[in-house]
Amino acid sequence: MKPPTFLTVALALAALVSVTSLAAAEWFVNPESGADNNSGVKAAPLKTAQLAVTRAKPGDTIHLLPEGAVYRQMIMLAGKTNLTIEGHGVTLTGADTLPADGWEMVAPGLHRRQLPRTRFDRHLLIRDGKMNRMGRSPSVNIAFPAPEALRDGEFAWVLQPDEKTGWLYVRGSTAGLEWSVRDAGLATGGTNRSLTVRNLHTRHALNDGFNIHGDCRELRCFNISGYENFDEGFSAHDTCQVWVTDGKFWGNDNAVADVNLCDSYYTRCEFRGSVSVEVLFQGGDHRLDDCRIIASGKTAFSLSSGGHPRTKETSHARCVVARTDLRSADATSRPLRIAEHNAATFNGSRLQGIAVSNRGRITASETTLDGVPWPPR
Repeated sequence: MKPPTFLTVALALAALVSVTSLAAAEWFVNPESGADNNSGVKAAPLKTAQLAVTRAKPGDTIHLLPEGAVYRQMIMLAGKTNLTIEGHGVTLTGADTLPADGWEMVAPGLHRRQLPRTRFDRHLLIRDGKMNRMGRSPSVNIAFPAPEALRDGEFAWVLQPDEKTGWLYVRGSTAGLEWSVRDAGLATGGTNRSLTVRNLHTRHALNDGFNIHGDCRELRCFNISGYENFDEGFSAHDTCQVWVTDGKFWGNDNAVADVNLCDSYYTRCEFRGSVSVEVLFQGGDHRLDDCRIIASGKTAFSLSSGGHPRTKETSHARCVVARTDLRSADATSRPLRIAEHNAATFNGSRLQGIAVSNRGRITASETTLDGVPWPPR
């Protein structure tokens, strides 16, 4: 049998691409007008995004509508290949609304309501769209005030003896309240390949806004945000590989925290307003290109070793920081920490109000610290 000619192979590949393109489908989701017994076409959208994910095949695109809507849903991606999610500015919130009525008055201005125990024993109350964590985060585990000591706008959680429910105490109006109940906005698990997420936002999750786990390779995100989540705005784990372009992450415990053996690359992203660390990398290869870090938490930047959660394989982190502004949000100097065995390279970047703590290896070129050319020591 004769080997195929170059022309034959080229024609076969072209035909395969054509067939794949023809087979690719578009799925439409609209919680306001959709129904899960619909076909999922634009004129008959589905109601839940997860059903669209379940039905989607390689090459398909899922559209979340209406533009700019708020979805009280979570999306889980597992075992997906070559899938695009076009968010159209939709926000995936981890919170559900609480009724304004049906509360028990404990004292004038103090009300309580019995609710199911939340996952991870984490608690976020949203009042008129603004999140309150009562000073608590995964790294700051302080006790709630006694209910009678609450000030206007504050809340407390008291677990009941059955350990399945608890009392939510609220000081002030019970109108316009939301309570976080979902772990994430968008999450991955298992094996995924070649996923694209565009124009999608996450907020008020009990864990991370974007919670990327498993062996998720070639995940590319464009114009996304994760804000006011209990843990991270974006967090990649295990052996994931992600690119994020034009991302914004603020008001979380950590803006981003990429750990284990994952690799992550950020372009034109902003990290600010965190409780603990703005940018945290543990193990893996990372890059910040044309980014802004405006640190208001305990640490501006942290680079340390990580490891595989199951095999315990150790990975020393490497990070390139190029054309990036890294500064304290106020007059307080905030640390940049490079742990032993880890390496960071700074090119064309500007550091302001940053205290460098280096036990690893730093190289720098065309970079300034407080306006002075920076020769790392």
